[in-house]
Amino acid sequence: MSARNLEITKAWWKENWELLKKIYTNEDYISQQTQAIESTIQQFQNYTYEDNTTENNDETTNQNQDVSTVVEELLTTAPVRGNKDARFTIIEYTELLCPYCQRHSTNKTIETVMEKFPGEVNSISRHYIIHGQTALELSAAMECVAELKPEVYYNVFEKAFEAYPVDMDTLKNVATELGVDSNNLNTCIDEGRYLQSVQDMMNQWYTVFGVTWTPGNIIYDRETWKYQALPGAYPAENFIEIIEKMKG
Repeated sequence: MSARNLEITKAWWKENWELLKKIYTNEDYISQQTQAIESTIQQFQNYTYEDNTTENNDETTNQNQDVSTVVEELLTTAPVRGNKDARFTIIEYTELLCPYCQRHSTNKTIETVMEKFPGEVNSISRHYIIHGQTALELSAAMECVAELKPEVYYNVFEKAFEAYPVDMDTLKNVATELGVDSNNLNTCIDEGRYLQSVQDMMNQWYTVFGVTWTPGNIIYDRETWKYQALPGAYPAENFIEIIEKMKG
């Protein structure tokens, strides 16, 4: 690039930078953005979960029975953190290549909620694939971990997120370091033993809960059959507020 063109480029960037500063410091712009943020917060604060247990609504009752069946099955077939008999179950739909899921894990969001309600909340991590075949294969590998050594399943998840963005070799190393048999793990992964299972999970999550995002969180009350979806990497305070409303 010639010296003259370089000077023109510098001038162009300086002019645009000055324009951007004027826009972002303009009182009208700040006011508009503030109103938009406050509106979003208000919508969330006003959001209520539906009481779908009306005795006269057969369709809704059947839907709640379907949800109850799914949750109770998960509590017996999937790795569970916390008291399996707890009143509230948080199902977190996650993916190892999802940056927001990584933040959710790093912030210890679910653990904080469980500590707030000792013995009253358990949690289950399941899979929802956003980032293609590689993410699918990693999730299937996590199901191999669940089969071979379920007690370290969440430890593997945590360590894998710490290595974000994790690849298959790193995931295998993390799992074997935590006691998963290397040969059996490789066999399970090479067979693609859980690839179809993960895809079937996704279809079920979409059908039952309408999940289309990661992290996707379902807070389910096992006493009332009510549940609320909380899409996104919300802080623990939002989960706590929802559970307190469900309790009270």
